[in-house]
Amino acid sequence: MYRIKLFVLGPFRTNTYIVYDEQKRDAVLIDPGDCSDELVNWVDKEGLRLRYILATHGHIDHISCIDYYRDVFEAKFVIHKDELSILNSNHIFARFLGISYKKPEPDVMIETEGVHRLDSVELIIAHTPGHTPGSITLYIPTMATVFTGDTLFAGSVGATHYPGGSEEELFKSICKIFKLYPLDTKVLPGHGPQTTLREEYFTNIFVEQASGYYCIEEPDEARLAHFM
Repeated sequence: MYRIKLFVLGPFRTNTYIVYDEQKRDAVLIDPGDCSDELVNWVDKEGLRLRYILATHGHIDHISCIDYYRDVFEAKFVIHKDELSILNSNHIFARFLGISYKKPEPDVMIETEGVHRLDSVELIIAHTPGHTPGSITLYIPTMATVFTGDTLFAGSVGATHYPGGSEEELFKSICKIFKLYPLDTKVLPGHGPQTTLREEYFTNIFVEQASGYYCIEEPDEARLAHFM
C-alpha cells in the first residue's frame, strides 16, 4: 500500500510529493520546489529509503535543489528525455528572477510510456507535452491518483507561452489524460489544491475548450490496460 506526503515548497509554492511504500519503506520524491530540512527530517523519521527524485517537467520551480536531495539521499534524478532543452535554458529564467541556477544532470531519462518501477513504487507514466516538451503525468492505479505537474490544475491548465510550450500539444495532452484515467481519479497538481478529473471535466473551462478541439470522450479502459 502506498501513501503520499505533501510539502509546499519555495517561492512558487510548488506541491512537492513523496510517494512511499508503507511496508517496504521505499520512497520517490516528486517535483522538489526548494531545499527543505523539514522534508529531509521527515524522511529520516519515517525510516524511508528515498532513491529516486522524479520531475514532472524541468522548470526551475520543480527541480530546485536536485543536487541537494541527490546528495542527502544518494538518489537518482529522473526526467523525460525531451526536457533537456528546458534544463539547458532555465538559467535565463533564473537570471530574470535574480536567483542562481546550476543545471542538474539527469541520472535516468524517461524514453517510454507505461509502467515504471522505482524500487517497490510502481507508477504509470504518460508523456503529456504542451506546458513543456517533456511534461509527464504519473498515475498510481491502486490509489486512483494522478500527478499532473503543471499540465492540469484545479480550474485551470498549464501556461504555454514559455519556450517549448504549445497550446495545441497541451490540449491534446488534456484529452489524453481524460481518455486514459477514470473520471473519479484524484488529481494532485504541481501547484494549488487537489481536485478530481470529474470536477475538472464538468467545471474547467479550459478542459471544455480542449474537448471542443480534440474530442474528449469517456475514459478508455482498454487504452489504460495497454499501458499497464
